[in-house]
Amino acid sequence: MQPDEFFGIFDTFLQSFSEARQDLENMQRRKEEEERRARMEAMLKEQRERERRVKKGGATEEVGGEFDDLVSALRSGEVFDKDLNKFKRNRKRSVNQLVEGGGRERAVTKVNY
Repeated sequence: MQPDEFFGIFDTFLQSFSEARQDLENMQRRKEEEERRARMEAMLKEQRERERRVKKGGATEEVGGEFDDLVSALRSGEVFDKDLNKFKRNRKRSVNQLVEGGGRERAVTKVNY
């Protein structure tokens, strides 16, 4: 075999190998792009569904569940156990601080026009 023939075959092999690798990379990019597009479509569909539910029902199920829990706790009195006195004390302290000037509010001044 002549060196020209050998290196010609070798060159053809390297070119084919490069093309195959490029094709593989292109296929992987397309697959990743299709997956990304599918995820985006799913997210958009979910968001539209949530918006539609909000328009129909007024609130999402998650917020409704939390609200229902809060209402049931208020009805059962769990919120106002022994900590009620503590709550009243804290409230009195915050009111006293506002009156004494410890709050952020400025004194209201009357302006005569």
